[in-house]
Amino acid sequence: MLLDLIEPWSGEAFRHLPDGDYDVYDFRYAGLAQNNRWNLFGESTLYLAGSIDVAAAEWSRHFQFDRPQKLAAQTKRRKVYCFEVSLNRTLNLCEPQLWEELSLLNAPNCFLEKNVARATAQFIRQTTEVEAIFVPSMAFLDRLDKWVLVIFLEKLSNVDPKQFLPTVNDYGYLNVESV
Repeated sequence: MLLDLIEPWSGEAFRHLPDGDYDVYDFRYAGLAQNNRWNLFGESTLYLAGSIDVAAAEWSRHFQFDRPQKLAAQTKRRKVYCFEVSLNRTLNLCEPQLWEELSLLNAPNCFLEKNVARATAQFIRQTTEVEAIFVPSMAFLDRLDKWVLVIFLEKLSNVDPKQFLPTVNDYGYLNVESV
């Protein structure tokens, strides 16, 4: 049963922002990209990488394929932050048991299709109390231990973000040498 697979989770995850003076807890722009895989435009959604290599690979993937040349030139350096995360209700879409419960065909490869990924996330988002889902990194689809945490911020809108992201530390930078 789907409800039996919902679990609390605590651990570290990474976020990167353009190099500059930003409030890492400012989520006003979360979910405003037109091409996000796991949310519809306008749904407040925070993406955190499970490791620095996932953060780098996902940024590189988006940098290569999803950025107009002018914007890419402005985003050659990103500041990386490491968050401590504490959530009460998560589901792990890296687990075959959940794929089976959701009757997903050809998972995790089916998530390469954005409409399938969005529909899966929408079902969970709209029908459960789940606050976040673990999803396979599209850059490491053959490595299910390489995940991205997709946080449904509207599920936590009545909570100070420092309750579910209690600490954050500067981790360093990601750089692109040439475009």
